[in-house]
Amino acid sequence: MKLIYVMDPLCGWCYGNAANTQKLYNKYKEILDFEILPAGMWTGANARKQSKPMAEYIKKHDLQVQHTTGTAFGEAYFKLIENENVILDSEVPSRAIVTVKKLCPEKAVSFAVEVQKARYLHGQDLNLIQTYLKICDDLKLDIEKFAASFDSQFIKNTTLETFETARQYANSYPTLLAEKKNEEFILEQGYASFETIAERIEELLY
Repeated sequence: MKLIYVMDPLCGWCYGNAANTQKLYNKYKEILDFEILPAGMWTGANARKQSKPMAEYIKKHDLQVQHTTGTAFGEAYFKLIENENVILDSEVPSRAIVTVKKLCPEKAVSFAVEVQKARYLHGQDLNLIQTYLKICDDLKLDIEKFAASFDSQFIKNTTLETFETARQYANSYPTLLAEKKNEEFILEQGYASFETIAERIEELLY
């Protein structure tokens, strides 16, 4: 059995799920494969500059995420979303996650969680490679290998392929699935408590 988590680094509800994602990975990593698939929500024609109206819209949703999940959003983040020079483009943070999946798959979940925290808690720009280099350093990943891979055409192509794979599993984020004997089981779409998800996994396992 395998767990597949479809998410986007620029999805507020995915950030609301970040703590649960890490806990689930920690709980089941010894007995289940756990694949994280960035979905490319804000890419191509959907990528755009932040704006004041967008910031107001996003804030309302973020407050709902915070109320439902108990996940804190940082003051620096609320300042960041007011910055109209920042581009919302999922490709860059998704490519960073795909890079770590290739270089050090056992740290991909932790890296993805820290990427989300970089934006939503610490108010950092996910378009800048420096944001990821600091996370690599914190997680004891090889910074030089990361930087070289991150800018490679291979990783750029792999990221686009990952978006296609993600869309085959889900078109709303976050979605957590279990794949067992060629069957797919939806464990979560949107938000569910850690206990609820764990219970569903245990039912499928045993």
